[in-house]
This record gives sequence, structure tokens and C-alpha cells, in this order.
Amino acid sequence: MQLRDVLEQPGRNLPVLIGAQALDRPLRSSFTTDLLDPGRYLVGGEMVLTGLMWRKEPADSEVFVENLARAGIAALGAGEGLLGSVPDDLVEACRRHAVPLFAVPADVSFREITERMATVLWAEREATALAARSRHRGLIAALTSGATLREVWPSVHAWTVGSSGRVLAGGRLPEARRLATAFLSADRLPAAATIDGRLYRIEGLPGVARLGGRFVASTSPEGIDELVSLAALDLARTESARQVERRLAAQLVEAVAAEENPAPALRACGLDADGAHLVLVGSLSGGPAGALLEELTDGAVADLDGTAVAVVPERPGLLAELREDVLRMAVATRVTIGVSRAARAPQGLPAALTEARHAHAYALERPGRSRVVGCDELASHDLLLAGIPATARRAFADRLLAPLVDYDARGGSELLRTLEAFLACDGSWTRCASVMHVHVNTLRYRMRRIADLTGRDLDLFSDRVDFHLALRLRR
Repeated sequence: MQLRDVLEQPGRNLPVLIGAQALDRPLRSSFTTDLLDPGRYLVGGEMVLTGLMWRKEPADSEVFVENLARAGIAALGAGEGLLGSVPDDLVEACRRHAVPLFAVPADVSFREITERMATVLWAEREATALAARSRHRGLIAALTSGATLREVWPSVHAWTVGSSGRVLAGGRLPEARRLATAFLSADRLPAAATIDGRLYRIEGLPGVARLGGRFVASTSPEGIDELVSLAALDLARTESARQVERRLAAQLVEAVAAEENPAPALRACGLDADGAHLVLVGSLSGGPAGALLEELTDGAVADLDGTAVAVVPERPGLLAELREDVLRMAVATRVTIGVSRAARAPQGLPAALTEARHAHAYALERPGRSRVVGCDELASHDLLLAGIPATARRAFADRLLAPLVDYDARGGSELLRTLEAFLACDGSWTRCASVMHVHVNTLRYRMRRIADLTGRDLDLFSDRVDFHLALRLRR
């Protein structure tokens, strides 16, 4: 509202003594005081009303007005009830400090003025709210009629962002990935994050899990609820459309798992049946990672046997991007993904699914909050071992190494460590003795004890392979 709205009302106008040209100055609130220095209670933009009780001598006017000017008030209303008129020293002080001044006649109460102001403010706020509701209904109508969220997004101070840091609406946002990390790691929402000196408010969408979900980031609190509801409506619409895509993806994954011809299902999912594809198998510490893989890839995603399976077109840099994204996103839960080699034809997808499952099993046993393992980075025996049940692997390692573990525990010897060093030195006696800092004869004695306790011959390549695998499994 403006100063004019308070001073110029039907029935009575309040006389303006200083600042008649400032009647269009905006007002934010009113404040009544008889303190000589009320500055600590002012934030700027107020209409201050005073009965002049603070004025003991003319010099007080300068002190009073200077304090008001420093606080940035919009106007001063001086009551005439105490002195009969507004004193000249107050008028001159307001002139010097460019503070608009109006007189409040003795028969006009301050309450009447504040009620005038409240009436205008209420009318303005109601009109603003009505316009906002009308605008919001228009945005919702446009969204439900097929417009994208980017097309209807009304704010330049807010963005909708996916948990991976991908901006869905609102334009360019270089800080999106760091805001996504703040969203995923926040103890509670809404949250605040300061990035490069800029304060952002972060709001999650109601009923949506954080990982694989989305949020609204804003630098202004104005209209944040409207933006959250708009983003939530778009997500609901997207989820509705995804139901069909997920049914088609489930048919594709089931065909691959059953080793049937997946070419028709690939085409139904909009994937090129003649192109190369990767298979991803992923999980979170709390269950399948379907929503996460949907956000990170442009493939077909479905749940299968407690994990999420994605069939995605091969493209350069995909594995590196997955590692970077998952490393940043794994702040609230553990994320594990296994990635196959590329299948050059649909008939190769069942083998790719087996590879991805083995890579996923291998990744599950590795430490860290995020593990993305590609088959190409695994030695062949690692990939094979990952496909064997954990109980069988433990039994194999225990059966072969338990005699050495028991012997070391009883006598304080180092047979197990010696075996590891010997294999790491490719069976070189002199190199191993040097690494162990023992004489070669001591090394030979220990190796004979290992052979006696296990019944294996370390001169045989097959027995060395068994020991190597057992030691890897034990680690």
C-alpha cells in the first residue's frame, strides 16, 4: 500500500506538512511510539505515529527525527492533541532529513489511522491472494492439458531438481548438484543451504522418497508452497505415465531372464533392437534401486528378484557418469550397481544380465557407501566367484586355510602371512625371503609345514591357484 491510501480517504484528509511529493511511497506497517529513540524497534518502511510526549525542548526534535531517518521509516504522523499544533522545530527537522510529515488533528485517534491502514492492507492482500490462486489454477490447467513443467514454471528464483542434480524446471542452476547433496543429507526438510554466499531454501515433495525423487530449491520464500504443489502435480502425472513404461520394462526384463527373444520387448520399450545395450543391476541398502536407475539412465527399468534391472543403450562415458553420480548421491544410504559388458545383439542380453548380477554380487561385498562395478574391471575369477553363494565361498576358504589359521593361533607362527607373500612373489624363494626378512631355509621350512598341514603341493600350479582363491575369499 501507499502513503496516499492512508492520508487521502473519503470524509477526512490528514494535512501533509512535509513531503507532499512522496505520497506514493510504499508502507509496510504502522508503529506508535513516544520514545525519543525508537530506532531499535524499527525495520524500515513503517508509518510512525507519535503524541510528542518525548519532546521536552526544541532540540529533541532533531534527535527524534534523525533516529527515524536512520531507521528508514516511510512517514511520520504527529498528533496535535498535546501541543495544539505540530511544533516548527519538528517540521524543520523533518525537512532537513527528508522525512514525510503529516499532522493528526486532536479529534482523530491513532486507532482510526491504523484501522484505515489495516483495511487497505487487507484489501491488497486479499486481491494478491485471489490473483495468486487464479494464476495457480491456470498453471495447473496448463500442466494437466499437456504442457511441460519447464513451460509453466512461473519463478526465476526457484527450481525443481532431481536427486541426481538434474534441473527439471527453472532454468540454469550451476549449484544444482551441490543442492542435491544438501537435499539428500539434510536431517529434516525443509532445509537451508548456503552455496557461494547464496542462501537456498530446500523443500521436498510430500510423500516422495529422497533418493530418486525431486525437490524445490528457492532463493525467495515467496510462493514456495505453490511451486511445491506444482512440482508434486507434475511428478504425479509423470508417475502415471511411467506405469505403462514400467509394465513394458518388466516384460523386457522377464524375457531376458527367461532367455527368450527380447527383440520385440526392446522395440515396445522404445529401444533400438539392432543397437548395443548394457544391463545394470542395482540395489539400495533399503531395497531395489528402481527409482534411482530411472533417474540416472534413459533405459527400461524393472524390479527382479529383489534388485532393480535396467536395460540401457550403450554410450561412451556412461560408467564414469554413474560412478560420479552415485558417489555424490550415496550420502543417506548404500548404493550398489553392477554393469555388464555391451550386448551387441538382443540374443546377448541374457548373458549380459548374468554378468551384471555377478558384478553386483561382487560390489555388495566391497566396502564403501557407493560401488559401481563394471564387468570389464573384474578379473575373470573374481567374476566367477561373485556368482557362487557366499556360504560355498566361505566353506572353500575355511576348509583350505583353517589348518594354517589354527597352527598360527597355537604357536604364534606366520604360516598364513608367509603363504600370501610367497604367492605374491610368484613363487620366488629369494624374493619372498627378502620380503619376509627371513633366511631362505626358514622360508623353506615354513612352506613344508604348510604342505604338511594342508596336504597340498605348492610346486603344483593347480594347488597354488586354490590357495590364491582361498586367500582372496578370506580377505
